[in-house]
Amino acid sequence: MKKIILLVTSSLVGVILLFGVLFYGEINLERLNFVHRWIAKSVFDSWHKHLSNIPKADGAIVDYDTLMSQLNFLERNFAERIFAINPRDLGFKGPKYSKEKPEKLIMVESVKVGDRGTGIQYCPEHSYNDYLLMMEKMKKDIGKQLFVDSGYRSPGRQAYLVFYYLTSSSDYSLKENVKWIAMPGFSEHGNPINNAIDFTSENGMNGFSDGQSAKDFEALPEFDWLMKNANQFNFYLSYPKDNPFGVAFEPWHWHWEKK
Repeated sequence: MKKIILLVTSSLVGVILLFGVLFYGEINLERLNFVHRWIAKSVFDSWHKHLSNIPKADGAIVDYDTLMSQLNFLERNFAERIFAINPRDLGFKGPKYSKEKPEKLIMVESVKVGDRGTGIQYCPEHSYNDYLLMMEKMKKDIGKQLFVDSGYRSPGRQAYLVFYYLTSSSDYSLKENVKWIAMPGFSEHGNPINNAIDFTSENGMNGFSDGQSAKDFEALPEFDWLMKNANQFNFYLSYPKDNPFGVAFEPWHWHWEKK
């Protein structure tokens, strides 16, 4: 009996030591180890539960510190280590933006596009006004319009999305993840002035949902119209093909900038 107890105790100690080594060990940027994958999923589940219990209208502007306060010691330690990684080490070469909140945000009600909804979004007043003018002109020219699929995102919302996409992938690769979703403070969606809008067509084509690709959005007449006219309304394609920022081609992603 004593031998069995000793064996079980030794095994438990071994498991605890292995867990500690893997948890506190260096984070593999190419593929998280199984302990880090488990913790990453736990972080996402904690945040998802919190967001499910607050009004949907608050989801896009959730506070970063509020989200972090929902985590236990291990979850918070891991999340902080993830966000302490220099995005340049992951291949992202874009600038860092202010984490300040825009002075005035306009709530954009959810719109049904195809078989889904855009969800409640927010845009700074200046960019939203130009968006409305731009859509008025697009509608007049080609009889179509685009809707706001993602507007302003708080650093908290951006943090949530990092873990959403990280835990949704099969490889748990931070380097692959950063090609599609920036770290908090490095996303144009969180820029309080020159913020970005992700567009979707009336039938739900946004280039990345439900098996869609960038080529699908690029083929839209709405995209062709944007390429010819968006600059007149202070909107610019942020991530064209072969862009210098280490970000994948995103034909749906346009930032506002007064030039």
